Amino acid sequence: MVARKDVIYKLLATKKKATSLQKLSEELETPMPQLLRTLKNLESEGLVEISFGENKATIMVKAKTIEDYF
Repeated sequence: MVARKDVIYKLLATKKKATSLQKLSEELETPMPQLLRTLKNLESEGLVEISFGENKATIMVKAKTIEDYF
């Protein structure tokens, strides 16, 4: 399944916490490289935050919401 940007953002926004790229990829049934490209686009639009987890091999993703600005 090819996940669209709006679907990915809505899913991340409802989680309200960071999730790993691997877990998100499994949830959306989308290959990680393709998902990461989409997430990079969302990051450039200021909608998500991509960071490394405690283990450098883990990429964490979190949606930015209005609460992040207060």
